[in-house]
Amino acid sequence: MGMGRNILRQSTLTAALFACSLFSLNAFSADKYLLRSDHSSSPSSVIKNKDEALDTHRNIAFWSVPISDHPKIKQYIEYFGKGTGLDYVNRCLIRAQPYWDFIASRLEEKDMPAELIYLPLIESAYKIDAVSRSGATGLWQFMMNSIGPYDITVDTWRDDRRDFWRATEGALNKLEYNYSVTGDWLLALAAYNCGLNKVRKTIKASGISNYWELCEKKLLPRETRNYIPKLAAVAYLCEFRGKAGIPLTWTKSPEWLRIPLKRSVDIRRVARKAEVPESLLLLAHSELNYTVTPPSHSTYYLKTPEKYRQQIEAVLAEDSNLISFKRYQIQSGDTLSEIAQWYRIPISHIKEYNQGVENRYLRIGQTLLIPIIDESIPDRPGNIPDNSGEFWSGEYTVLPGDSLWKIALLHKSSPEEIAAGNGLPLETTIVPGMRLIVPGPGE
Repeated sequence: MGMGRNILRQSTLTAALFACSLFSLNAFSADKYLLRSDHSSSPSSVIKNKDEALDTHRNIAFWSVPISDHPKIKQYIEYFGKGTGLDYVNRCLIRAQPYWDFIASRLEEKDMPAELIYLPLIESAYKIDAVSRSGATGLWQFMMNSIGPYDITVDTWRDDRRDFWRATEGALNKLEYNYSVTGDWLLALAAYNCGLNKVRKTIKASGISNYWELCEKKLLPRETRNYIPKLAAVAYLCEFRGKAGIPLTWTKSPEWLRIPLKRSVDIRRVARKAEVPESLLLLAHSELNYTVTPPSHSTYYLKTPEKYRQQIEAVLAEDSNLISFKRYQIQSGDTLSEIAQWYRIPISHIKEYNQGVENRYLRIGQTLLIPIIDESIPDRPGNIPDNSGEFWSGEYTVLPGDSLWKIALLHKSSPEEIAAGNGLPLETTIVPGMRLIVPGPGE
């Protein structure tokens, strides 16, 4: 793969993506500045571009290889270069800012075409939570039936298609695989849009392996025929943004890193305690269906800009109270589904924090631990106030349904600490009525 990638800038991708640099930097009238050539078949007129692109803040200079011209690219430069099309591009670039350097660095590490950084602009308008009519989700618009090989999890806790880190790695791996199969970046991109099997079957049936010829003969879906010209047009306009009417920005994207979590935390609490912008941390964890991270037995990483690393690691190491809970005492007629509906959480959340609990085993007076994802939800009748004397007295009476783990969560402690403080083995089975010493107020 290494050698194949290294010659890509003299091959098919550049022939398409750099076609648009035939236009003058001084104006964007495609009719006036497009160099004419015969478009009766695939583009064949190749010239050497003499203009130098405006370097980006990453010092990547584009348009320095042989290029070719195609009328579809002209059409989309016209559209994206003015009016509503230009407004759309500007809005997308603003949304891209938090992820820009992360994606660029991944492309560079994998020696993939740098222009692919504009693909989410075409796919999702750089909206992290974008969902298409067909259900494709996230920056890179993964469908549920295509996530299998790419370490992307979708469950009641999260949808990693909205995880900029995992989804980017998955998308680049997918594009890289498409290229390894097709040997052509244009076909690899076409396969990303309409499916690798579709592209392979079309090539086999037609005997044509040139993207432009497949488009000319309308053997690819209409969306796929427009896909690469759109990318080429946007890539050109963005790299010559000063001339194209796109505001220049020198704001550096966050340098993201991941911290493995050993327990569930509420992203809002971590942000507040670490004095990190809450909105930024929530955006970084857009894959979460709630503000609470998955349980400790799941593989999950907290993402943070490098500059906040020490603050967040200190909070994770020192503060055991990073998720909000309420205690609920079972009333006559209660069911798990009703309780879950009241607190706007899945039943699985309740089961996760109350091991072994099932509808058929619910008993009046039994206590459940409820993770709170929305602090505005009023208490359900049966809630046990957290400020009751019994709860914060430093001595605790075990209730039905309690466990050392649950009691530790309620008292900002750990099961090991509670067990050791009471001279009990960690595996001790506690029973209702047992009195335990627990951390008191202010401890």
